[in-house]
Amino acid sequence: MKDIDDPKVDRLHQLKMQALALIQQQAQDDPLAPAMSIETQQLLESLRIYQVELELQNEELLRAQREAELSNTRYQSLFEQMSLPAIVVDAMGMIQRCNERGETLLGANRSFARQDNRLFQRLSREDRSRLHTSLREVTSDFPLVIERLELSSAEAPPPVFDAHLIQLSLAYHLDSQTMILLVDRSAEVARERDHHFFSLMLDSSDAFIYAADMQGKMLMANQALLNSLGMRREDVLGQVRENFLPLREAMLHRSVDEKILATGEPLTLEERVYTGSALGMREVLTRKFPLRDLQGLTYGVAGISSDMTDIKAQQRQALLSESLFIAASEAIIVTDKKGTIIRVNPAFTKISGFSEASVLGYTPSILKSGRQDAAFYIQLWTALKTQGKWAGELSNRAADGHMFMVWSSISAICDEHGAVTHYIAVQTDLTQLHAVQGQVEQLVSYDSLTGLPNRALFNDRISQLIAHSQRHRQTFALLFVDLDHFKEVNDSLGHQVGDELLIAIARRLQEVVRTEDTVARMGGDEFVVLLPGANSEMAQQVADKLIHTLRASMPLGGVIAYQPMASAGIAVFPEDGESADLLLRNADLAMYTAKLTGRNRSSAYHPDMSQANDHNFSIQTDLASGIARQELCLYFQPKFRLDTGALAGAEALVRWQRPDYGLVMPGDFIAIAEKSGLVVAVDQWVLNEVLRQVGEWQKNGLWHTSWRIAVNQSVSDLRRPTMISELQTMLETHQIPASALELEITEGALLDHTEEMIQRLTELKVLGVSLAIDDFGTGYSSLSYLRKLPISVIKIDQGFISNMLINNSDLILVETIIAMAHNLGHELVAEGIEEPEQRQRLADLGCEVGQGYLLGRPVDAEQFAQSYLTGPVASTTA
Repeated sequence: MKDIDDPKVDRLHQLKMQALALIQQQAQDDPLAPAMSIETQQLLESLRIYQVELELQNEELLRAQREAELSNTRYQSLFEQMSLPAIVVDAMGMIQRCNERGETLLGANRSFARQDNRLFQRLSREDRSRLHTSLREVTSDFPLVIERLELSSAEAPPPVFDAHLIQLSLAYHLDSQTMILLVDRSAEVARERDHHFFSLMLDSSDAFIYAADMQGKMLMANQALLNSLGMRREDVLGQVRENFLPLREAMLHRSVDEKILATGEPLTLEERVYTGSALGMREVLTRKFPLRDLQGLTYGVAGISSDMTDIKAQQRQALLSESLFIAASEAIIVTDKKGTIIRVNPAFTKISGFSEASVLGYTPSILKSGRQDAAFYIQLWTALKTQGKWAGELSNRAADGHMFMVWSSISAICDEHGAVTHYIAVQTDLTQLHAVQGQVEQLVSYDSLTGLPNRALFNDRISQLIAHSQRHRQTFALLFVDLDHFKEVNDSLGHQVGDELLIAIARRLQEVVRTEDTVARMGGDEFVVLLPGANSEMAQQVADKLIHTLRASMPLGGVIAYQPMASAGIAVFPEDGESADLLLRNADLAMYTAKLTGRNRSSAYHPDMSQANDHNFSIQTDLASGIARQELCLYFQPKFRLDTGALAGAEALVRWQRPDYGLVMPGDFIAIAEKSGLVVAVDQWVLNEVLRQVGEWQKNGLWHTSWRIAVNQSVSDLRRPTMISELQTMLETHQIPASALELEITEGALLDHTEEMIQRLTELKVLGVSLAIDDFGTGYSSLSYLRKLPISVIKIDQGFISNMLINNSDLILVETIIAMAHNLGHELVAEGIEEPEQRQRLADLGCEVGQGYLLGRPVDAEQFAQSYLTGPVASTTA
């Protein structure tokens, strides 16, 4: 009965003692009494009831004990069979229990000590501190996780675990205990280490390593490639190459990728790649290969490009050195440090008559003629040993026995320690020396790139031709030929390709002219042709033939069919000039006229051209003073929304009220202003006057806040550091919001943008000024160019608009420009609309704004206000 509660046991004992006392008392009082008293019977009944209750309670306790033992057995089985190492520790972190995996991980506790600190023994000091802190913080309602505990081990690297701390309830144990479940993170850490290791390897490589998916989006780019581009990793990953490479190069990459994806085979190729750094174009050897997943499905293309620029340069240098060695007109003898011949060049054989095989293994003394004494050679060797070089004349004997004199330069070749390893002797036959002098004269008189006569030789020949023509009363013609768009070739394809073009042009020029004619290169892309005995008619025929011949397409720098073009000017002796300088000047003027009238043509000199040149100088002089005298004036051409016909604003156009000449259009003086540096003053006047006029209209309630006034802006003005502050002052003075101003910059000017200009344009956009590309489509645009510039409006050149209804190519270009602009989030303005059909087609294509003679001609401010600003919030339809 020991399992029953003590109070009930004590009560039962008391009842027994009372019953016994009553029975004994009864017996003493009446030994012969036949039965127990009622009191005794009641007491015995109470005893029986207590006896039954105690027995039932004892059975219940025994059943509870069995269930507890069963639960403990189940818990112990679960604890032991857990798939994770499990450890039960007290508040101090000492191990109380371990399952089998925990014992295996920590090792058996051989000391059988009561305080088990095996877990702490395997942890570093920092991890012990982390565990102690967590044991203090963990609660039954707030389990904790300690990440990346590293257990010391003989393994390398040691295992790493996440420790999940779960405080056990007091029902499990009387004191505070915590179960620690260890989740192995060793594989994950190893993968991270491997990933970090391979990332370091990739980023440490000098090669360009990269990968792109099936759509051309960059999946990976190592640091070498990022450095070469001058970009951050986040600006490259996930982007297509068109967003950070020149368009042509990006298209070449895409073409190669498509070939690899189509064939599934790797490809090795040599490339010239663009870098955004100062390194410029680099020559690389690229190995590209398809990327496949575990199922063998292709999901992209990877490439490794090794920079071969220096190696290629070394190879070219070595090839050049070898070529020089082989092709040199001087005899070259190479010996070892003992003076034994190990190599000679073909010139040596030619000069001396000895073959290479016949002199290998011998010393140069085989060439001795006997004319120099021993003292001469002692002096020679003394100079070589003390100075490392010697030069002088030597008398040699050829293989056939004849004597010949050479100028010999001998140099000692030393290793990095200064020890002599070889000697090199360069010997020039005095006969050959005269030939070299002739070659020097050739270099002085001929262009090194094209082989044509240079300016010096041309001056000599034209002087002789003038003298001859004067004596015999004959004429001759001079053609001045200048390539069209040569700068674009150099900028787009590189100077090496530009040199290839000049060589090809020189060859074509020579093919056209006669033997007695002279084709000379004056410098850059300028050529002149002397035609002895030619008159104006003959010169024109030759010029036309030259233009036609030069226009034939050719492969150039990766362009399959590049079509070169040139402009030519013609001057004839003596009517166009009797001196070389005057003929050249007048031919140059004629060539300039040919360029102004459309390029790719020839023009004969006329005295009016000189007058035009003088006229330009006169315009420059008068314009400078005209700006100061306020002779400039403004005209305004309305701009309308093509969908609704509502007025959208206007473009301000400058005119010059020149005394004695009348109203001068900008085409007659802006180009001269740009060349003379006056364009900045013109821009400043126009901008201030436009804002003053719009401010007046706005004050009178005639100018709607949603309208914009467009003003042409020169790049020269944008380059000035004070341009932004001056514009802000003008806006404040005339109380015009920046959003009412739109600056138009020609596409050609934007192509030569600098970081400073991009910064200036960005500041204008932040200020609220709209930026528009004027004459879009006439330059060499690219996606990267459009993406980089902070523009909001694209203005389609009127040349495309005028032909879009009759030329399908122009229509396609207009559609493409509109779609591209909308995709980039830009607004469009079409200029030069002169026909209703043009306006309707542009509206159907989604072009927002238009201007042109159909909609409204440029007029002065007063007439513009009368015609289009008819109310407080004018809404004029075209």
